Amino acid sequence: MFRPLCQNWLPRLLKLLRLTRNEPVPLNVGILIIGSLLWDFEDNRPAWRDARLDIASAEAVTAPIRYGRLSGKKRGHTYTMVFSRLCQIGQGKVVRCSHTVSSAADLIAEAKHLWKAEEPDAAAGRIAANWGCVALLCNPARNIPEDILTSWAERVANEPGYGNVSQTHEEGRLVSDDGVLRIDWPRLVESGAPVSLDLLLVAANDPRITVTTPAYPGVETIANAWNAAASKHAEYFWKNLDNGIRTFQDDEIRARLRPRGQEPR
Repeated sequence: MFRPLCQNWLPRLLKLLRLTRNEPVPLNVGILIIGSLLWDFEDNRPAWRDARLDIASAEAVTAPIRYGRLSGKKRGHTYTMVFSRLCQIGQGKVVRCSHTVSSAADLIAEAKHLWKAEEPDAAAGRIAANWGCVALLCNPARNIPEDILTSWAERVANEPGYGNVSQTHEEGRLVSDDGVLRIDWPRLVESGAPVSLDLLLVAANDPRITVTTPAYPGVETIANAWNAAASKHAEYFWKNLDNGIRTFQDDEIRARLRPRGQEPR
């Protein structure tokens, strides 16, 4: 009796194993957020968070960040957050995506949603502009399918203006030709353990770096810009603090800012 049972079930078991081996393994993906994507209620950001993120999963993580991008009229020509490879470690948030990724198409779809949240005026399907882009971080402890990484590299190679994110000469490039953000994999602030996701997507923006002596804006320049603008623009700084986003500059900036909500004279 045992032999007939084996003869009946063994081929089916082998077929099932072959099918399972050929199926793509879902990857857990998150967004590394270092600014207003986490808390802003303007444009389509709340809808993006509701539809694409598990916001309750947000965790504080390490990230080399600072205030450095000079914004336009919308934010009162004040400074917003950027990555800086050699700056002191700050604190961002990693939020798990609601959808798993089983293919390059899935990953690129998440990148498109992220960029539309970052730049509401972006044309459909874009993942970059001449001032920033979506980049990828890979968990070094995970085996990410090569076809996903290859397809991602091909996608960013065909994106106009991709990777235009400055750093100082000593820092080197922030975003590689294959669309990878060149920083260490983040760790949880509370435990020091590496983030347990497989991949992270980030929106990386171009900072304002002086040309003559390449350097990021100092804390006095940053604080003066907020002090000269309407108080609503300094809320970018205060709401980052409220939501657990931190930089090494915070104490010095706060010491130079007028009281929260007070308008310039």
